[in-house]
Amino acid sequence: MWDIFLVVGIGFFIGYKGLLNEKGIKINSKLQTVWLMLLIFCMGVSIGRNGDIVKNLPLLGGKAVLFAIMTALCSTIVIYILSTLFLEKEGKK
Repeated sequence: MWDIFLVVGIGFFIGYKGLLNEKGIKINSKLQTVWLMLLIFCMGVSIGRNGDIVKNLPLLGGKAVLFAIMTALCSTIVIYILSTLFLEKEGKK
């Protein structure tokens, strides 16, 4: 577990200190996308191989949809409230 924190900490330090040039930032962005897709693929394989999850997929799917809708709705509400409180209005510049 500590190795994960160490790697994230090193990445944070590199980002915070601005040690990557524009080319490095673009490469980092592309690598993030590739590794994220690989992670999602591996998770899909693991879920597909798990018989209990596949058997209970209709029940889990309904809960997942409800969770996704509630998360998006609450996030939108919080962002709206925070943006009205802290962002300048166009006319008040």
